[in-house]
Amino acid sequence: MEKRKIGSVEIVALVDTVQTFQASAVYPEADDALGQFSDYLDADGGVELAFTSFLINDGDAVILVDTGFGPENGGQLRAELAEAGVNEAGITTVVFTHLHGDHTGWNVDRADGSPLFPNARYLAPQADWDHFSSQDPRPPSFVRDIESLRGAGRLELIEGETPLSRSVTTLPTPGHTPGHMSMVIASTDRPGFILGDVVLTRIDSEMPTLTNSFDTDSDLATATRAKVIERLAADASLVGASHIQAPGFGRFHASNNETRWVPARFRV
Repeated sequence: MEKRKIGSVEIVALVDTVQTFQASAVYPEADDALGQFSDYLDADGGVELAFTSFLINDGDAVILVDTGFGPENGGQLRAELAEAGVNEAGITTVVFTHLHGDHTGWNVDRADGSPLFPNARYLAPQADWDHFSSQDPRPPSFVRDIESLRGAGRLELIEGETPLSRSVTTLPTPGHTPGHMSMVIASTDRPGFILGDVVLTRIDSEMPTLTNSFDTDSDLATATRAKVIERLAADASLVGASHIQAPGFGRFHASNNETRWVPARFRV
């Protein structure tokens, strides 16, 4: 758990879990390119991915962005919320960047299927609902975490740029999934941005054209990645990234036609 502030808006990074994946499996078309990123890999060629949710409190709303990988994967989201002094009943909105299971894992109580955040409205991208609900078979995490909310009348589907509070607005960033979206945070200071899975690791922050095995539409995802990195580097947004280096706070820097991820140094 780690906190930052931009203006009057507080952002809390909640690290559900951290796991290591073979980089060659994450980036199967990288060929020899991974050799230049050896500093980001362990001795076995593994790359570390964090699974981080973000809590945004702007005084108008308490918004939880994504709910982690869940208890089946050793998730610690609920413990992280408790450490941050957050009452689960006080969360007003749960919004999903997309509907992969590592972002929806703490939606419902495993004992009775009830929503873990009882007073929140749950918001998900319409295009992701259309995509995953049409699959046969549907992903088990989708059935457990998302269809159950829809069946209980607790899930709202949204499209486009949707205001969530006075400071937070969704922004479509498709490619990783059809409806993938990020969150733009407006403040009196520099802007903030919750990235989702537009960028997975420091590797594709430096090589945005590199495809990965998790994107639904690789061409669209790489175009989105380049566009988003360019925007965030230009306005020096504080970024909360789902999978990059727990706790996931940093900024994108661009110089000499190269980009890189720089972790944020200061806590509040």
